[in-house]
Amino acid sequence: MKAIIPVLGAALLTGVATPAFAQDSQSVDIIGTAAAFCTLPTSWHFQSSTNNVSSSQFSGTTWSINPTLIADNTGAGVSSTTEVAIRVRGTGSCNTSHTITLRSINGGLANTTVTTPVSGFERTRRMTYNANWTGTTAGVIGWIPTGPGDTASYDYVGIAPPGTHDFDVRMGLVRDPTAGPMLAGTYTDNLVITITIPG
Repeated sequence: MKAIIPVLGAALLTGVATPAFAQDSQSVDIIGTAAAFCTLPTSWHFQSSTNNVSSSQFSGTTWSINPTLIADNTGAGVSSTTEVAIRVRGTGSCNTSHTITLRSINGGLANTTVTTPVSGFERTRRMTYNANWTGTTAGVIGWIPTGPGDTASYDYVGIAPPGTHDFDVRMGLVRDPTAGPMLAGTYTDNLVITITIPG
């Protein structure tokens, strides 16, 4: 009798392990989402400059251009083939495709206290602007606004998101060789940087 028990046990195990002839399967999809987001720097610091611009001329979100770089003591616009520029940097984050847009409120450096042209005098100076993620050549580069409210954009769609990364803004005063005498007063522009996620 003891010799029969192992044989019966083996037969029972073999029967349990035999696959069925008909099979059925189902699948379940598991889906989660991560929200798309982009943030621009909340603070900026001086990074570099050209032609007599010092770090002391930048504070918070304001670049104060030395008046001698705009007009001389006779009011004549300073002419040069080289621009005066500053580059500031801050840390931002982006996890998706996006678009960077720049908007120049005054369309360049403008004397906004005088709204009508005065014969023989200039009330604007051209500016050139760059905005891009640090370490890339993609972005708004070398843009010169042509009028108040003018905009320029760069579409980062299809480009790998930068993650958490430094963002650069470069602002340059174009010292036109043809600049005429300047109206007295303060010249300003306000550069608005916007980051937009498609859809």
